[in-house]
Amino acid sequence: MISYVISINVSSTNTLISVNNIKGNPKFFYSAGMFNLQKTQKVRQPKAIITILRAFLTKSKLFKTKPVAVHFKNLFFNHQSYIFKKLKQKVFAKLMTGYISRPHNGCRLRKKKTN
Repeated sequence: MISYVISINVSSTNTLISVNNIKGNPKFFYSAGMFNLQKTQKVRQPKAIITILRAFLTKSKLFKTKPVAVHFKNLFFNHQSYIFKKLKQKVFAKLMTGYISRPHNGCRLRKKKTN
């Protein structure tokens, strides 16, 4: 029985963390820009996420007792496991899922025509 979902999304230009209840209604939303991180600091993977999570965990005491799912999007697997371990010490996390939407070899350019 999961009560909240913490979504960690790393795009090519920003790092976003949002907390929703199980029905999808937003509770908290944090961006790397809110913490004066600029340019490459916003997408440098572990540093930006840890900075945002520190501020998030100081404000929310609710997640120590309620079960939480953590969703990662576009984050390397070794960073996912590191962040999940650190987050599990402070939050009652039960589930971790990761999604990667980067192109792979299936996205190729069209073959050039020769005369």
